[in-house]
Amino acid sequence: MAIHDPHRIVLPASPEHLDTANRFLSDETPEDFRGKLMKIQTAVEELLMNIFRYAHAPQLGGQAEIGCRVAHLDGERYFCVFLRDWGRPYNPFAQAPRPDLQAGLAERPIGGLGLHIVKKVSAHYCYSRHAETNEVTLFFAPEKAHAPPP
Repeated sequence: MAIHDPHRIVLPASPEHLDTANRFLSDETPEDFRGKLMKIQTAVEELLMNIFRYAHAPQLGGQAEIGCRVAHLDGERYFCVFLRDWGRPYNPFAQAPRPDLQAGLAERPIGGLGLHIVKKVSAHYCYSRHAETNEVTLFFAPEKAHAPPP
């Protein structure tokens, strides 16, 4: 059962709750960030799967929290999404292997592009470990308005 307040949700750490996470993000994403909703959901889904696989052993269960807010960083407005878990320490940005993007498709292992995608779709990202929790924070910039053609 999900615990929900206006800006955070706590879910069991298991893949069958990804739809609940996506609905939460859809409900909480501000209007000026709606154009990036699919990218936000993809990034969060990748990070949640890392939590499910690495921070919590599947047989032990656990919980994952998703929260969001609008934040200002260096004078710019961002939609900020954080993920928190109470599993073993796991920094996906430092511990996930870097994909070889120069290798041909036949030479690449299956998978391994998820964190690369997270880094590409978010404007900023960070990991911290404190009080026995892992926390990943993603910052998404709003869609740029396109200038009308001359």
